[in-house]
Amino acid sequence: MEALCRDLYCYCIQANSSDFGDSRVIAPKKTEERDLIKTKGGLNCVVLSEELDIEALRDFQMLEFELQQEKKTFKPSPPITTRDIEMIQAKIDGTLLNYRRI
Repeated sequence: MEALCRDLYCYCIQANSSDFGDSRVIAPKKTEERDLIKTKGGLNCVVLSEELDIEALRDFQMLEFELQQEKKTFKPSPPITTRDIEMIQAKIDGTLLNYRRI
């Protein structure tokens, strides 16, 4: 989950019963801030919720690398995405499936 979150630069959600591991919501942030929800085990079924600020993540991703390092809201974007602003804009617009990288 951590690698997926870093590589795709997105929030990731994993839902499991206690038989198959933990359930979690993670963000592309430094290790001590990464787990927004992480729970495992228990006898009772519960529902946990978290608010995700996707707009803040995409706004941060649009910043140049140096500004990302200064702001430190999230981890800096992977190098490929900092060069491909059109891909980030396609994520924001909801048109990523139509995006073609040349």
